[in-house]
Amino acid sequence: MSDSSSSSDLRPDLDESINVQDAHGALKGDPAAGREKTVRENGMEAVSLWLVLISAIVVLAAGAVMGQGGSFFGYGELIIDGYMREPSPVPQEEPKVPIAALALFQKEGKKVYGTCVACHQDSGLGQTGQFPPLAGSEWVLGSTEALSLIIHNGVAGPIEVAGTQYNGNMSAFGANLNAKELAALMTYIRTSWGNDASIVSPSMAANALEISKKRGGAQTSAEELKKSHDKMLPGDILAPDTLLDPETWEPVAPEE
Repeated sequence: MSDSSSSSDLRPDLDESINVQDAHGALKGDPAAGREKTVRENGMEAVSLWLVLISAIVVLAAGAVMGQGGSFFGYGELIIDGYMREPSPVPQEEPKVPIAALALFQKEGKKVYGTCVACHQDSGLGQTGQFPPLAGSEWVLGSTEALSLIIHNGVAGPIEVAGTQYNGNMSAFGANLNAKELAALMTYIRTSWGNDASIVSPSMAANALEISKKRGGAQTSAEELKKSHDKMLPGDILAPDTLLDPETWEPVAPEE
C-alpha cells in the first residue's frame, strides 16, 4: 500500500489528457533548437517608420541651425560697446627686442663687475694706496690685450696707475669667464665713470682667452704687459649703436 502511494507521488505534474509524444512531435525537431530560434528572433522586429521620420527631421533641423549660424551660435548679443577685456593672468612672453651693443654690454658687464666691487668700488675709484682706480686708468683705456690679461690672469708686482705707484697682488678673476662675460666686463669698465673707450666685442674676448691659454695661467706683470701685450685685440669691431640679439649677441638688421 505504501509502495504504490510513494510511486504515485513521483509522477510528473501533467494533465492526464496530455500526450507527451504528440506534444514533442508538434515541436518538429529538437526542443532546444526551437528555443534558440525564438531567442535569435527577439529584437529583430522592424523599426517603426514614424521613429525613422522623426529622427530624420531632428537631424535636418539641427543641421540647418548650425549651418546658418542661428541665434544659438550668434555672438552679436554678447558684444558690448566700449568693453575692454582684462589682461590675461597668464604671463605673456615679451618679444626679444634688439639692443644696442653698448647698452647690452654695459648691462651684462655691470653684473660681472660685482666680483670687482670690493676692491675697485662702485665708483671705480679704488682705494687710496691699496687698489688702483679704474676710472681714468691708462691700463683700462689703453691696449685691450694688456687689460684682458690683467683681468684673466691677474697682475703681481709694482705697477703705476694714473701717476701713483702700487705694489700689490691682483688675483686672476677671469678664469671662469667666457668670451661674452669677458667682453661685457671689459666694455663696462672702459665706458663707465667718465671713461670713453671702444667696445670689446665677443670675438675680441675669444682671442684674448686664446692668448691667455697659450701663455699659461701664471700672473702677469707691468713689465710683461708693456713688452709683449701692449696692443689691441683682433676681432670684430662693433659700433656702440650696433643692434644685437639679446640672446645670441649677434648683430641683427634694423627693421625698415
